[in-house]
Amino acid sequence: MTGEEINREFLLHKDAAYRYAVSILHDPVSAQDATQDLYERLWRRRLFIRAKGFRSLMMTAMRNICIDQLRSSSRHQVEPIEEQGVDLSEADEIQELALKAKQIIATLPLREREVLHLRDCQQMEFSEIVEIVGISEAAARMACSRARQKVKDELVKIMNYGL
Repeated sequence: MTGEEINREFLLHKDAAYRYAVSILHDPVSAQDATQDLYERLWRRRLFIRAKGFRSLMMTAMRNICIDQLRSSSRHQVEPIEEQGVDLSEADEIQELALKAKQIIATLPLREREVLHLRDCQQMEFSEIVEIVGISEAAARMACSRARQKVKDELVKIMNYGL
């Protein structure tokens, strides 16, 4: 690909790649760094990149960069998002549930969390997810199903006050 083509394609998909990085790293600053690293890597290898499948290539590279960052910082487990102790009115229940859902998703295993993000947030097909994550389609479907079920079960517990 030429430099112009790389720039054009990168600009089309960089927001999705950034959101994917945030979902893995749980840190917007590290996600910005990862996005910059991604652009740099793509630019250096621009002569070897084909236009077909660029989005999958970009998301796979972002996943690898994020995993490298997690390994280098020697984090073995992602810390859940801290709960903020704020009195919420009835109108803020949806926002409270959204915060709880984020906390639950943050505690999921990496594979389930990333498949859930790619499928439900990025609206990707399982065939694309398979290319990015490097697992079989059945495994991707199972990881997505398990992640959804865990989130659902935890939210039901919260909504039923643990009963």
